[in-house]
Amino acid sequence: MMYRRIRQPLSRLMLFRNSSSIILRQSNHPSKAASTVSRFQSSALPKEDDDHLEEYLREEHHRLKHLRNVGILAHVDAGKTTVTERMLALAGVVRSCGSVDEGSTVTDYLPAEKERGITIQSAAISFEWGWHNNKRGDDMKQNDKVDIQIIDTPGHVDFSVEVNRSVAVLDGAVLVLDAVAGVQAQTETVWRAITKPSLNNHVHFSEPEFLDVSSPTLQKSNHHGHEPLPCLALINKMDKDGCNFGRAVQSIRDKLPGANPIPTQMPLFRGNRSSQPLDLATIGANDALPSCIEAVSTEALGSSNGEFVGVVDLIHMRAILWPEMTRGNADNVENCVPRIVNLLQPETRQPIHRDCAVTQEALKARYEFVEALAEVDASTEEYYLQEQEPSNAELRAALRRATLAQKAVPVMAGAALKGKGVELVLDGIADLLPSPLDRLPPSVNLLQNDGRHADASGQVGLVPKRVRLGHPLHPSLLALAFKVVHMKGRGGGDGRVVFARVYSGKLQDRDQLQVITPPAPGEIAGKPRMERVSGMLELAGGRFNNIDGGEVKSGSVCALVGLKSVMTGDTLMLASETSMNSKPKRGKVGSNAGQDLVYLAGVAAPKPVLTVRLEAETSEQQSRLSEVLKLMSTEDPSLVVEETDSTTLLSGLGELHIEVTVDRLFREHGLRVTVGPPSVSFCETVKTQIETPGGLVNYDRTIGGTRLQAAVHLIITPNHPADYCEINNACTLLSSPVVTVGPDAREFLGLNQDLTEEELLVKSDIARALILGCQGALKRGTLRSAEMTNVVCHVENVDAEGGLASLKALPGALQAASAHSVATCLKENKAYCNVLEPTMSVEISLPNDMVGAVLSDLNNRRGTVGDVIMGEGVHGKSLVRGDVPLVEILGYANRLRSLTGGEASFTSEYKGHSPCS
Repeated sequence: MMYRRIRQPLSRLMLFRNSSSIILRQSNHPSKAASTVSRFQSSALPKEDDDHLEEYLREEHHRLKHLRNVGILAHVDAGKTTVTERMLALAGVVRSCGSVDEGSTVTDYLPAEKERGITIQSAAISFEWGWHNNKRGDDMKQNDKVDIQIIDTPGHVDFSVEVNRSVAVLDGAVLVLDAVAGVQAQTETVWRAITKPSLNNHVHFSEPEFLDVSSPTLQKSNHHGHEPLPCLALINKMDKDGCNFGRAVQSIRDKLPGANPIPTQMPLFRGNRSSQPLDLATIGANDALPSCIEAVSTEALGSSNGEFVGVVDLIHMRAILWPEMTRGNADNVENCVPRIVNLLQPETRQPIHRDCAVTQEALKARYEFVEALAEVDASTEEYYLQEQEPSNAELRAALRRATLAQKAVPVMAGAALKGKGVELVLDGIADLLPSPLDRLPPSVNLLQNDGRHADASGQVGLVPKRVRLGHPLHPSLLALAFKVVHMKGRGGGDGRVVFARVYSGKLQDRDQLQVITPPAPGEIAGKPRMERVSGMLELAGGRFNNIDGGEVKSGSVCALVGLKSVMTGDTLMLASETSMNSKPKRGKVGSNAGQDLVYLAGVAAPKPVLTVRLEAETSEQQSRLSEVLKLMSTEDPSLVVEETDSTTLLSGLGELHIEVTVDRLFREHGLRVTVGPPSVSFCETVKTQIETPGGLVNYDRTIGGTRLQAAVHLIITPNHPADYCEINNACTLLSSPVVTVGPDAREFLGLNQDLTEEELLVKSDIARALILGCQGALKRGTLRSAEMTNVVCHVENVDAEGGLASLKALPGALQAASAHSVATCLKENKAYCNVLEPTMSVEISLPNDMVGAVLSDLNNRRGTVGDVIMGEGVHGKSLVRGDVPLVEILGYANRLRSLTGGEASFTSEYKGHSPCS
C-alpha cells in the first residue's frame, strides 16, 4: 500500500484509488508553493483494509482541517486575557465574561495572577466556533464548526519561558496590540519568539519541487530550520482615549522585522460633536448609516475622536456596528450583538447609498487593501493589473495564502472590554490561520542503538519511503512535552502534570510510553525511559477534567498525569510502536510498528539576568526549600538554583519573576524565606579579534608525578549580531560561546576534516577534551570573572612534545592546555575585552506636566530616551520610552511613585545586554 501527499492547503482534496495505492492529491495547486511528497511504508496496513483506510483518511482530514492551535501573544496589559475571555463567552464556554481586575477570568487562575491582574502561567482551553465563511464552494457545509485550542500566554518578559514553550507547539498566533501604544517592548520580544529559529525546530522547504524529507543533505541543512507562525494582529482598546489605528499599524511595519501588516478593517467612530444617539434597532441591513458615524482611514496617523462603535469589513464590504455598552453590561454577550449593514449591492457590487461618506472611505480603503494584497499574491496581482474586481471568496483565499506563507499580517480592530470586534477575530482564526495539515512536520533526530544521536535520515532519492514521522496523518505517536506543572491531588507522588502536543498518531489512557530527553550539544543521549499514562486531562483554563474516552489524536494538546520523570522538552513515543519491541502489532488502522526512536529538539529557556540569596528560617525548612526549588525549576526552566553548604542562590528573569517565585514558596508550600539584595548577571565579550601571544601557548605541569604537556594556538573573535554597534551602546541578545577546530589542529590530532564540532564531541575523546577545555575556560572572563558570551574560539593549531600518542594517552593534558591558552589569551588582551550588562526597555505612563522630571531622573540612571508621546489636553497622559541598565532601576517603582506623587506607572522588559560604561 502506498500513499502520496502533496503539501498545500487541502481545501479541494481528492482521493484517487487504484489497485495498489490511494493517492491524496490537491488539484490546481500553485506552482510556487512549497510541496513535499511522502508515503506510508508498504507494510503499514494489509491490503484488505483499503476501504477502511480510505474512510479513516477522509475522517482524519476533515477533523484536522477543522482544528486550530492558536496562541494569544502581546505586551503586558494589552488585553490578551480579556480577548480570550470574550472568545470563551462568544463560544458559550462561560455565561458571562470574567474580569482581570476582579480576578474572575478562566485562564488567570493562580492566586498571584488574580491579585496582580497579570498572566504568569500560560493556560490552554478549547472550544468550538462556527466557521461562517466555510461555504459549499469549499466542499463544506455553511456554519461548519471549527475546533479552536487557545493558549493565553504571559505578556511580561519575566515569564517569557511560557511564551517560548507555547510557541514551540502552536500552529498560528494572534498578536494583540494596544491602540494607543502600538508595538511595545514585549511585542517585539514575542515577535522574535514567533520567528526565532531555536524555539520551534521544523524542517522548512521553500522550493516547489518534490523533495525527499529523509535526505541527509536536507536534514543537515534544515536541522535548525523554523517555519514561522502565521499571525494575525488585533489592535485592541480602540475605545481608549488617544487610540490611533493608523499609527498602531505603522508601528507594526516599522518595529517588527519582516511583518507586512495589511488592515482588513476600517474603524468607525461616533463623532464627539454629535449628540445624536445611535439606535441600532432602527438600522436595517441595507439602510444608510447615520451621519454621526465617521470612518477613519487605515493610513491616518492622527488620534481618533469620538466613541468606537464598529468597523467596516473590507473583504465583504459591510459595516458591523456594536451597541453602546458600559463596562458592567458588556459582560453578557447577548447585550453586545452587532448590527450588520451592507455597503454594496451583492449582485452589481455597486454602492447602495452613493452619498454615504463611510461607503466612499471604505471603497478607498478596499482599493488600498487589494493593492497591498496584490504585492504578495500572484492571483490578486492579476486581478489588480487587469483592473478586475475579485470576489469576496477569492480575496479571502488570497489573504489566507499570504498569511500562511508569512507574507502578510492581517490587522483587525476591536475593544474586547466593551465586547466589540472579537467575533471577527474568531472568524479570522478559522479563515486565515493554519490547521495542522498546513504545517510542516517537526524536525526529528534519530536515537541510535548506542545511545548517541544523529540526524534522522533514510535512503537518498526523490521518493521517500514513508510519510515523515510527526505529520498529522502518520499513524505512529510522536508528542512533545512542552510544559510541566505540579498539582496537589493529581497523578499521585509530587502531582506532576505534563502538557503535551501530539504531532502524529494518537495517545490513550494507560498507554506505555518511551520518554526520550534531547541531549545537550556534544553530550551522549541518555537511555529512553519507560512511563505509563495513568490519566488524561482536557484543557479548560484552571479547570482540569478527565477526557471523555481517554484518547487524544494528532494535532491536539492535552495534559497527562502519572509521568513521573518527564521534563520540559522531552519526546514521547508509544512503546508498542518503536523498534525496541520484538513483536510489533499489525493489521490495525494507526499502527506502524518498528518505528525508530527519535527525539525532537526540545524547548529553549532564556538565561537569567538577576540573582538573589535565599535563606529559610530553620534547618528543617532549608531542607524542604531545596526540594521545593527543584520542583519549581522543573516547572520553570528559566529559574536556576545553585546550592552550596552555606547558601542558596536563585536566579531569574527579573524582579517580578523572583518576587512571584518567593510568593509561591509561601502560598503553596508554607515556606518563609529571607531574600537578600539582588545582584545583576554581567557577561563579558571581546571588542575585536584577539589571539594567543606568540602563536602556540605552552602548558607544562607535573601533577601527582604525571607530566601534562601540550601547546595550543587559538583566536577569539566577536560573534555579535550584524546590527550590533558598540559605539551606540546597542543591545545584543546573548549567545553561548562557540568553539571551532581548524584544519591544522585537526590534522595533528588525526580528526576528520568534514565532521562538525558537535560530531567530534561525540566521536572523538581527544577532540572532546580540546573543546571542553576551551568551553570551560570561557565561563570565566578576565574583567569581572563573568561568563564570556557572543564569541567564537577558533583553535588554529595544537602541538605536543610526545606527539599525538602522548595526547591520546592523557587527553586531560590537552584539556588543561586549551583552558590555559584561553585564559592567557584573555589576560594578555584585557584592553580588547568588554563587560556587558542587562539593559531594560522601559515604558512610563505619566501626566504631561511631569515628563521633564522623569526624563532628568532617567538621564541620571544612564538611561537613553527613545521617544516621548505627549498626551492631548492639560490632563492627558504621556508615554516615555527608553533603555535603562537593569542595575539602575532595581526598586525603581518606589522612586517613580515618589517623583510623580503616585500618578505614574511603568513596565520594563529585558531588551538585551549592552556595553557597561
